[in-house]
Amino acid sequence: MFYEVILDSGETANKCTIAPLSYRTDFRLFRVKGAKTLGPLEAQVLLHHEGECLTTLRKNLADVQGIASIDCVWRRLEGLIKRIEGRLPVFARIPEGFETAYPRRSELDTDPPGGLATIEAIFVARGLLGSWDATLLSEYYFGRKFIEMNQKRFEELGVHQASDPNAMPVLAKRTRNSKQRRRDRTVY
Repeated sequence: MFYEVILDSGETANKCTIAPLSYRTDFRLFRVKGAKTLGPLEAQVLLHHEGECLTTLRKNLADVQGIASIDCVWRRLEGLIKRIEGRLPVFARIPEGFETAYPRRSELDTDPPGGLATIEAIFVARGLLGSWDATLLSEYYFGRKFIEMNQKRFEELGVHQASDPNAMPVLAKRTRNSKQRRRDRTVY
């Protein structure tokens, strides 16, 4: 499985849930700078809150190899989608009922209800498409809490690894100092 993520330059690098994964070879990051076009995307699905539910799509999509996502503030989402060149992947949304563990707050109150951190959405999509990968949450401080908060919802959707203590993410040791924050900002 590979992941394509469009990273909006307006996002705060220190709060980005994707930046710590930039070293992984299964992640392809598109950095937004200026008005240039983005992509093309090779993934079969693009996570989008107005897409068809993944639980329905997984029955109709054969062997999904890639998941795409856009990491931006909600009000910039549609503008970024218009800048993607080539054929757009199928829009897919995460089923309702998942809660974010990320302590965020939108001052403009533009976040839709049920909005997840980008890494949480990618993790859920991967799990619903048939492959639990706890390493996706290994750099995410709230990874274990996210699974614990949503254990019942995962199980309702047939993803039983959420109740297996051995399938929980192990938080990687990560120095949070000025050097690490500077490296994270270079992702943008």
